[in-house]
Amino acid sequence: MDINFTEKDRQDIEETAQHLSLTKEEYLLNLHQKNSITKTSLKDWEKFRDFIDDYHHMLDNLYEYNYKIQDLIEANHDTKVIDAILHFLDTTVKNPMILTQIYNIYKEKNEEPPSDF
Repeated sequence: MDINFTEKDRQDIEETAQHLSLTKEEYLLNLHQKNSITKTSLKDWEKFRDFIDDYHHMLDNLYEYNYKIQDLIEANHDTKVIDAILHFLDTTVKNPMILTQIYNIYKEKNEEPPSDF
């Protein structure tokens, strides 16, 4: 496959791949897979919308229990947990690719037959 990149694009790809400890090929394949998931999610917009509603409901529930969770975390002096939760929420809100990846997992779990347990 012959792909024409500008020298700046080529350099950005090489630097990013190196920073992530990936080969250029692994990096580009990873981006392709994420873009495919995003495209599939957007084609399935009605179910994706249901997922967004469920996700917002989950976030609302987190907000309702926020003070209880905060008290529990602070009682254990675990600021790393607070930072991780805030980073996760911030990342999912700002990055639609991550949201579509979460949707893909959600969709797979909802398509699995219920367990006997």
